[in-house]
Amino acid sequence: MTAMYQPTGGVGSKVFPPTYPAQNGQSPYVLESRMVDGQERGNVLLDSTPSQANRAEEALLRARRAGIVRVPLLQIEHEGAAPVVLTSLEFPHRYADAYLRDSLLDGVAFDKTELGRSLMAASPDDATTLYAHDPGSLVYGAWNSHRKGRQRKFPRVYASEVIGWDPVVGARNAGRMDPLNLQGAQKRRADGEGWDYAPASTKVKGEKLSEIGHGNVAPNPQHGGVTIHSAQRCATLSFAGLDRIGFGTASAAAADAARAVLAAYAMLADRLAFGRSSLWLRSGCELVLESERIEWVHRGGGTEQLDLTVDQAVALFEVATAHAQKQGLPLTTGTVVLTPSKPLAQAIDFSLTKASGDEA
Repeated sequence: MTAMYQPTGGVGSKVFPPTYPAQNGQSPYVLESRMVDGQERGNVLLDSTPSQANRAEEALLRARRAGIVRVPLLQIEHEGAAPVVLTSLEFPHRYADAYLRDSLLDGVAFDKTELGRSLMAASPDDATTLYAHDPGSLVYGAWNSHRKGRQRKFPRVYASEVIGWDPVVGARNAGRMDPLNLQGAQKRRADGEGWDYAPASTKVKGEKLSEIGHGNVAPNPQHGGVTIHSAQRCATLSFAGLDRIGFGTASAAAADAARAVLAAYAMLADRLAFGRSSLWLRSGCELVLESERIEWVHRGGGTEQLDLTVDQAVALFEVATAHAQKQGLPLTTGTVVLTPSKPLAQAIDFSLTKASGDEA
C-alpha cells in the first residue's frame, strides 16, 4: 500500500519529524537517502514502523470500545490512588510484556495460570493460543525478552512507515516571556509539596524560577522542522511471513483460515488508523491525503489494485473470523481482566501521584 500526502498547511509549510538524541552536532531527525528509479533521493523519517504499529493498535482499541469490532483483549485494571486501565493493545511488548508478568488473574500470578503458561509456550510451529488471545503479537511482532532463558521471537508480518521526500531542515528559536517578569530563586521543599521563595536570583541548577515555570526564558535554538516535497506512507503485509505461522495439529484448511484472520486483522487496523482523508502524527505534523493505492503484488512484480474502505475492512474481518471459527480456530473476543500485583500497584501509584518529573 502506498499513500501520498502534503502538509495541511500546503506546499512549503513546515512539518516536525520525531526527534532522537543528536550526537556531534548532527540533526535530531533521521535523515537518509534512498534509491528511487536508480537515483539517490533524500528523505526524512516522519513516523517509524513501531510508531505506525502503535497507531494501528490504538485505532483498533478505539473501535473495540466503540463496539465497531470484536477483537481479543487482555486488560489490567487498577483501582488504587491512580486508577488505571491498560490493555494488550497498549503493552510495549504485547503478549510478553512485563505488565502481564507482574499481574494477577483471579488472584494467581499470570505466568502461573493456564492461559499464561499457554501463551508463554506459543511458538512459530504452534501459535494457536497466541492467535486466539492476542493476534496483534503475531501481526506486529513480539519478543519475550523479560523472562529467563531463550525466549520466542515472533517477527512482524505487517509494517508501515511515513517519510518526507527532499527535506530542507529549518531553524527556530524558542523562549518564554513571563507577564510579571518574576525575579529571584526557588527551593523545592523536601516533602515535594511546593517550594520556598528566595529574593536573590541564581543560576544554580534546580533553584531557578524558570525550572518551575516562572520567570523569563531567553530564546534559544530549537529543532526547526522541515519542509518537504511530499510525504509518503508505505505499508506491507507479508503473506510469506503469515505462511510461517503454524497452528499445531490444526488441519491445513483451519490454518489457512486463521492466517486469513491475521491478514484481515492487519488490514482492518490499517484502515481504521490510516483510511481517512488526513493523518495526524504529532503537533506540527498533520498530513492531507492526496492519493492512495492498495494492491496485491504477484510473482514477477505484477500488481492487482483493490479498494478497501473502513466498512469493508470491518466486514472482511467478521467474515474471516466466522470462517476460522467453523474450521475450529476461533478468536476469544471477550476481555480477560487482570489486576496488578502488589509491587506493580505500588509502582503505579507512586509513579502517577508522587514521582517528580525527573524521576518519571
